[in-house]
Amino acid sequence: MRTLPYLWLDVFADRPFAGNALCVVLDGTSLTDADMQAIAKETNLSETTFVLPPTVPGATYRTRIFTPGGELAFAGHPTLGTAAAMALSGRVNGSAFVQETKSGLTPLELIYDGDRLDRVVMVAPRPELAATPDPAAVARTLGLTAQDVTPNGLRPEVIFAGVKHLVIPVASPEVLAGITSDTGALTALSRELGVIGAYPFALLPRSTDGQTDAYARARLFAPLFGISEDAATGSAAAPLGAYLHWHGLMPEGSNAFWYEQGIEMGRPSRLWVEVTEPGGTLRVRVGGEVCLLGKGEFHI
Repeated sequence: MRTLPYLWLDVFADRPFAGNALCVVLDGTSLTDADMQAIAKETNLSETTFVLPPTVPGATYRTRIFTPGGELAFAGHPTLGTAAAMALSGRVNGSAFVQETKSGLTPLELIYDGDRLDRVVMVAPRPELAATPDPAAVARTLGLTAQDVTPNGLRPEVIFAGVKHLVIPVASPEVLAGITSDTGALTALSRELGVIGAYPFALLPRSTDGQTDAYARARLFAPLFGISEDAATGSAAAPLGAYLHWHGLMPEGSNAFWYEQGIEMGRPSRLWVEVTEPGGTLRVRVGGEVCLLGKGEFHI
């Protein structure tokens, strides 16, 4: 019998039962790949992570990331949540360290407000444009028209930042809310394009009642990996930030913004993105709050 301590967190949230849930198994050294996959299927969360000793110089620890349907080379909310779990469990010291995943090394920063962990921020893998698929084909997978996904002459793009996401501009928050994904068609298109899934987004009108400071809203559909919809997708935040930057859509006078996800699921999430180009090289940082929901042990 193996006893495996874990933390259960809500990432991109400042309170329980919001954001995107994550289970972090703090010591996965005794587990096989099949064990990890079985635990991820049992938790039935969008991702479950397993902490292991690093294998490359410069890494503080190594993380493997599993969805109920398979392993990911990189993902955002598991990266930020695992960093928070390592700090909250006392397994790392300081405010800056480096996580190793199958996609490479990710620098991380813990930002504190006094003794309280306020935000976890990562330097995302550098975004690169990978493809510009046919808008009509993309629209069909979401129950939309080609006009819905080409507002103001924009069009969907596949963007790589550790993993590939299909970033899709839509005409309005109302169109975004009305999406009905075709699981079979989206699975086939995701496999064809080599993407995690579809990431449609809409810019939000400026709030006049002080209810939100969010600049945009997004959704993630990834049936290829067993995720019908994701409440917050940190690995897609850098592609979204790059898309807005490349197309001149960043907030006026700012290189950073907050945006929402999970609203339609009843799991409101807030993600922070900063886009800069020091020395002419695109650099994207992604962050958010993390809430500890619970902790316990698996007995395997």
